[in-house]
Amino acid sequence: MVRPSSSSTVCLDCCLVKAMFAVCSNVLPMHVDLNKDYFTESGRSALKAVFASWSLEQCKIWLESSDHIGIPLACELADSKYFPVSNSAKEVRDKILQACLKRGVKIRYNAGLERLQPQNMGWQCSLADGKVLEAKRIVLASGGLSYPHLGTDGSGHKIMSKLGHSMHPMYPALTPLKGPHPGGQQLAGLSLYSVEAAAVVKDKQKGKRKATTAARAGLLFTHRGYSGPAVLDLSHHAIMAAARGLDKPVIKMNWTGHSLESWRQLLDGSQGGAAGVGAVLHRHGLPKRLADALCHEADVTGTPLAQLKKADRVKLLELLTSYPLPITGHEGYPKAEVTGGGIPLSELNCSTMQSRKLEGLYLCGEICDVFGRIGGFNFYWAWLSGRLAGVSAALDA
Repeated sequence: MVRPSSSSTVCLDCCLVKAMFAVCSNVLPMHVDLNKDYFTESGRSALKAVFASWSLEQCKIWLESSDHIGIPLACELADSKYFPVSNSAKEVRDKILQACLKRGVKIRYNAGLERLQPQNMGWQCSLADGKVLEAKRIVLASGGLSYPHLGTDGSGHKIMSKLGHSMHPMYPALTPLKGPHPGGQQLAGLSLYSVEAAAVVKDKQKGKRKATTAARAGLLFTHRGYSGPAVLDLSHHAIMAAARGLDKPVIKMNWTGHSLESWRQLLDGSQGGAAGVGAVLHRHGLPKRLADALCHEADVTGTPLAQLKKADRVKLLELLTSYPLPITGHEGYPKAEVTGGGIPLSELNCSTMQSRKLEGLYLCGEICDVFGRIGGFNFYWAWLSGRLAGVSAALDA
């Protein structure tokens, strides 16, 4: 819990440790497209209202300026993200704590929030260490349910539910998926860097299927399934559908990024000679283990390209460019980057982040029904919504 020296406002923050230790590779994206980079079941106009309060450039200046946080940043053009020059999560944590302490913030450890109760002209906060604090305004940044080993337990959501807020059902987002590998093979440890992934979801209103394409191209075969940015960015489609009994989406994978037509030309038997199909796939960018697995699934192991039958070629082309991942489950909150669902933005004044139900209570971060894709977007949401809530609470003094 973080508390300013003035007793007028209390900021209850249970996710600082998670934010500083969970990841370090990036702290901010280089570009933002709200329609593509963020997911919410709340209205888009509400989301835009929050983001209008502080630009990406202003946030970058705040992080880098010695007058504020003072973290030198470098850009990674390939993935369009900013990361600390030191590449140290510890530096990010320490600089933020130093900035807080410099401004008179008091830190209370082992003092989790157990109860939040409104009272005349303010709030009463009952803490796990037995202390009771009173404040006119509260900023609640309690995090979600992801990374539970770092202390996040969804307590903020439970407290807000008891106080009368509704909740979009929560689920683990940006988490690895479980399922067998191609051909029934074990491909754990194999990484791909040029995949094209898409989640195909049925649109009940229009009676059509809608494809959402992953913005990143990295994939990792794990011991129990699939991970990497391309998979994590799409995982919530499958997880949310399963949790709510909706039609299961199909996550399709183009393993190399080569088009269907390109592979069709490469698998033209007249050009193959005596070379085996697996060798041709490997020669044109597919790792040998994956090439062998796909050949096994297509039942063409050991087949020379010149002898590849038309039906087998058609099947192989589909496996190469539109492979449906056989998803059987997911890794859940222990490996989820963020929590999906949460308090609807419609229940907040999105120009201040103050609750529309509870005066003097401001919400920010993962407790709200917003999360971004991999690449610094969730940090930006944390910085942005936290600033808006804090500034608004202070100006309401």
